[in-house]
Amino acid sequence: MKALIIGDCHGEMPELPEKADFDLVLAVGDICGGTDEMRSAMFEARGSEEEWYEVFGEERAEEVVRSSIKKGKEILSKLDSLGVPIFVVPGNWDWTGENSDWEFLDGKGYPEMLKEFENIYNLNFCREEVNGWNFVGYGPCSGPEVPQYEDDKPGSDEEMEEIRAEYEEKKNCLKEVFTEDNTVFLSHNVPQGTSLDEIDNPDSPVDGRHYGSVIVKELVEEFGPEYSIAGHMHEAEGREKIGETECLNTGLNTVWVLDTEEGISKYS
Repeated sequence: MKALIIGDCHGEMPELPEKADFDLVLAVGDICGGTDEMRSAMFEARGSEEEWYEVFGEERAEEVVRSSIKKGKEILSKLDSLGVPIFVVPGNWDWTGENSDWEFLDGKGYPEMLKEFENIYNLNFCREEVNGWNFVGYGPCSGPEVPQYEDDKPGSDEEMEEIRAEYEEKKNCLKEVFTEDNTVFLSHNVPQGTSLDEIDNPDSPVDGRHYGSVIVKELVEEFGPEYSIAGHMHEAEGREKIGETECLNTGLNTVWVLDTEEGISKYS
């Protein structure tokens, strides 16, 4: 079985092979992207009563989100034209509307933007089988589902209980579809507490911290899938083994090849 792996795109299509000599495509999410100004508004809104689009200006926010989704659909269209199954999980830039009451997003982002494409499948919390291999998907996740650092923890026990309940619910949903045999775990974020999730930015107040997914790490340890494929943490591109599981952080705007006979190699 041979799969093409698409790393975080952020609105830019990476270079693809001219010939589609593979069985399927795996995309780790963040098909859509955003601007630095949008990111600044999102950081500014954290811990405040305002949403990022209110900080940014709602009319301008609607315009840039439309542009982001349009670019995402252009990438999906190119992937769809390859004529093989495309398994996708949502990234934190794919406008799922999760944890948001912004009505503008209704019916626009992920997974609605996948529906017009014949070969593209939403793998989020699902399992699909191709040529005797199982593919399990999970996203979006931009950091540990349960805070790992004191200054990331909420101010009350009630809030922490809500966080833990959501973490347990997501993990249990994935355990229901997981299998131990011939499995590829496709997630947006990488396993927490590894070389694949360490922030490397001396200018950041969280430099050196590990912001991968607790759920991904725990499921990899529990089920031991053959491969764990993810992205999100751009600066930590690379590979690491957890037990017998080969874990890949795709990085940004990259293409990799997974050959179950020969392993993982980088294409571009």
